[in-house]
Amino acid sequence: MPSQAQQPPLDRWFSSEHAMGLAASILIGVVTATTWATAWSDWYSFQTLKKYGDDHDQLAEADLISGSLGIVAALALLAAAVVFIVWLWRVRWNAEMFCRGEHRFTRGWVLGSWICPVVNLWYPKQVVDDIVAASDPRTPPQSVSLKTIPGTRLVWAWWLTWVAGLVTGNVVQRGVLGGATEVGQLRTNVILSSLSALFTTAAAVLGVVLIQRIDELQTRRPWVPWWAAGQQQTGFQPPAR
Repeated sequence: MPSQAQQPPLDRWFSSEHAMGLAASILIGVVTATTWATAWSDWYSFQTLKKYGDDHDQLAEADLISGSLGIVAALALLAAAVVFIVWLWRVRWNAEMFCRGEHRFTRGWVLGSWICPVVNLWYPKQVVDDIVAASDPRTPPQSVSLKTIPGTRLVWAWWLTWVAGLVTGNVVQRGVLGGATEVGQLRTNVILSSLSALFTTAAAVLGVVLIQRIDELQTRRPWVPWWAAGQQQTGFQPPAR
């Protein structure tokens, strides 16, 4: 649902989210490593079945490795997702104070956009687009709407690679081929898993750059709320950072 006009959040002030962004970036790196580990385990399962055929001990070992790495990957993804969304929530707070422009979605969609089926393929990008637009020092504090401000190539590239990794990794590989037991199926599984790792790596690199970019925008922009913009000459002084 589109948001209603936000009221000035007078109960809080700007905050630097550099530390939270750094934590999110580190966890994104961990997720990337586990994605490649999962791709390796798929390759190992394929090679084991190809070489040992009906050797149940070898196949059980391959299944154990694959299952263990799958659990580690899931935990890493959960931790990264939680920290990233907390960071996104906080930089959204800052963005709302930099510029009065209406965001396309209410603040609750900072979380909801990621977990609602179907719309999670484009809503999160629009949430980030609005945060970037409101944080940009070139955006006037009294701008009425943010959706008319063109999105950046960085956000587009990050989002397209993320969706590509999501589709190849989760929908195709784990949904369709999750129960693969034949050599040919596992070969396809390895290819899709490797593609997913490549897309996820690209999305991770771009995501870290995006975090740094938003931090730079919010650091460079004067910490003056939109409702006080232009009042410096009449006595308004923002608190020290």
